[in-house]
Amino acid sequence: MIDKVPVVYTDEGHGETILILSTYPLRTESWNGLTSLLSKNFRVIVAEPPWLIEPGAMEGDFSSEHILQIYRSFIRKLGIKEAHVLGVGEGGGLAVAFGHHFPEHIKTAISINGFEGVTWSDESKAMLDLIYSTEKDGIINMLKASSLRYQQEMPSGEDMKQLLRMPEKKGQVKAVHNRQDYFKQDVTSIYITAMIEYIDFPVMIIRSEKDSILPEKYTEWSHNRIRGVRYELLPNAGHYAFLDQPEKTAELIREFIQKDHPRPGHPLNER
Repeated sequence: MIDKVPVVYTDEGHGETILILSTYPLRTESWNGLTSLLSKNFRVIVAEPPWLIEPGAMEGDFSSEHILQIYRSFIRKLGIKEAHVLGVGEGGGLAVAFGHHFPEHIKTAISINGFEGVTWSDESKAMLDLIYSTEKDGIINMLKASSLRYQQEMPSGEDMKQLLRMPEKKGQVKAVHNRQDYFKQDVTSIYITAMIEYIDFPVMIIRSEKDSILPEKYTEWSHNRIRGVRYELLPNAGHYAFLDQPEKTAELIREFIQKDHPRPGHPLNER
């Protein structure tokens, strides 16, 4: 329990910490292909969205800022001082925002097809409607649109239960809609987008060549405005690049993290 909010997570491996901010409706298990590769070199923690299990514990606040505060309390409870923070889609944007809000805890941020550069438009509205689907058919359509692998062959019903945490209670369905409403407010108020030009920690953007969820213009916006950003184009991968190309994704992450990233003025480097 973190600030009375239950957090579902996995924790494996040893070394520097990678904190993966998973996104709805992905379970921690959906990351197993990537984490099994990264945990050979790093401690890898995958945290599910804290607002879905017991929505009432959020006390009506589903904002990104509240979620980020929960993640900060979470790593502090685990005794982690600094982490490499990673996410896909919404989680990629949150990874960047985490570093902006809590520079004392960030080593690097890795955004896989992240939403940090998204502004409000008909395209972004359609994108949010898809990723925050609560009906089974809508969630299946989202998975197909997000993964080349699952466009070819969908997982079995049992595998779907292992990969995805579908909202089963009325309160959980309402929580998904609440989160969508709050995230829409973030987008329309350029909450995360406004941070981009002030980022002074290492960031890598991984862009899937065949991402049909996130329009390219939003990735380009981030790419052009984050100072010193590393940009990698991943071929033969959809929005969920880590499902389609886990080995290549792990290779890019490992290489980026193990690179020396000097950060003049960072308080933890001046001891």
